[in-house]
Amino acid sequence: NDIDASAGDVILSSYQGYNWTNISVYTSTPGFPGFNNGIVSPPNAAYTAGDALNSPIISTISASSPFNFVSGYFGAGWYDGLDVTVEGLYNGAQDFTRTFTVYTKTPQFLTLDFTGINEVEIFSTATASTSDPYGCGPSGCSQVTLDDLTLTPGSAHSTVPEPSSFALALFGTLLLPAFRLLKPFTRTF
Repeated sequence: NDIDASAGDVILSSYQGYNWTNISVYTSTPGFPGFNNGIVSPPNAAYTAGDALNSPIISTISASSPFNFVSGYFGAGWYDGLDVTVEGLYNGAQDFTRTFTVYTKTPQFLTLDFTGINEVEIFSTATASTSDPYGCGPSGCSQVTLDDLTLTPGSAHSTVPEPSSFALALFGTLLLPAFRLLKPFTRTF
């Protein structure tokens, strides 16, 4: 709310200690109902870059130290039934992902709980179920509205063993006593 976008959209780069790429701030404007509906805390909200020739443009929020992406409101500027993917990464490796569908009428509140990351990637995809209620056109209209994002400082990133490695180690640990019990009976003559 502390960015003045009343004279026109403001492209974010550095804000509140985070680096923002392909994200802009806007203020309510007549004739843009999807965007206006995306504003939860007036007077403004933000939106992603959308797509170029039906190829998603990735919008990012990043920082040099770990943070948590807790929650936020997500909506659609032009298209209804737009699929949005949000990914949480640490040093380029994906730790979290969530895909959901957004609409122009009402933004939805989502709790993501991405912890110990240093980058968030947001991109959208039009599908066969996506509609264009405002006649924006077949491309360049997949902007996602964002408001009341909750980002908090995170603790140091910890690595968790991959499920397959962990399961294999657990399986081996559980089988070791069983093999000892099943030791073949040997008889010497």
